[in-house]
Amino acid sequence: MWKYILRRILYTIPIALGVYTITFLLFHLRDSIAIAKVNLPQAPLPVLQDWVRANGYHLPLFLNLPYHAKEIRPDGRIHPEFAEKSIFYSRYFLGIYELITLNLGKDKNNRDILQQIKERALPSLSIMLPAFIISLFISLFLSLFTILSQIWVDRLITIFAVFTMSIALPVYLLLAGWIFGEFFRIVPIYGNPIPAIIVAVIGGMGGQIRFYRTVLHEQKYSLHVRAARLRGASSWYILIFHILRNASIPILTTVVMSLPFLITGSLLLEQFFGIPGMGDMMYMAVISQDFPVIKALVYLGALLYMLGNILTDISYAFVDPRIRFE
Repeated sequence: MWKYILRRILYTIPIALGVYTITFLLFHLRDSIAIAKVNLPQAPLPVLQDWVRANGYHLPLFLNLPYHAKEIRPDGRIHPEFAEKSIFYSRYFLGIYELITLNLGKDKNNRDILQQIKERALPSLSIMLPAFIISLFISLFLSLFTILSQIWVDRLITIFAVFTMSIALPVYLLLAGWIFGEFFRIVPIYGNPIPAIIVAVIGGMGGQIRFYRTVLHEQKYSLHVRAARLRGASSWYILIFHILRNASIPILTTVVMSLPFLITGSLLLEQFFGIPGMGDMMYMAVISQDFPVIKALVYLGALLYMLGNILTDISYAFVDPRIRFE
């Protein structure tokens, strides 16, 4: 198993490099002085050049070639010390080293980005984890219930799922503000995770019900289920050990792939309810054009996606004996 895990990790290295390269180009192909003007819009040229030098934008882009030590760099100076450095002394390779060592840098206000991520991950988890667990159990229960229920109950649950899917998340947010602000003033709206959890459950439940129902109904009419009925197996036994067990692979894929992204939070939920989580961090970074924070969160999202893929592949072998770590 460990060999398989190591091989899967090695497979993700080219993907990680590709994501890093694309993100790097998006943030570094612009003129260095133009990037400095975003952070210091009213500053004179000497101050902008000092900012470029302090943030490493005067370094070569990809490779440190001999002519870089002789030309005037974006900070307005010539840097003969480049000739003494390695060919990999550039923004691209130094950025890879900083990612490996978890040196994510500082934001526009000189605050450590990694420390902010650690502080904001827990508020995001306080919303997303309960909402994920509650919506998972409700959606799976209702989807399983459609297998054993009459056709009108199945249609009613399907209509409910489509109805909740058809409503956009901002509408749920406005309704939550109106209901908890006018009728049920049990808990405060701003800064409280409970209304956010309720909105997240209702808003995401419809799509899950539709997906789980489709997957389970595909197994309902399969040959092994018909054979189990002919052998006299009970409906609940067939539901658990034949239908649900054989539909576990696609269900497991959606569940495990969602787990790493629980810490990234929800931008709209956190902004509306005043939760200082990861979604709020991304929103504030985009509004203030805080490029180091945006880069760090993009890299974090890519890393979590690759981690989800690895966990999904590993989990397959535990639910399906036909799959082996080979």
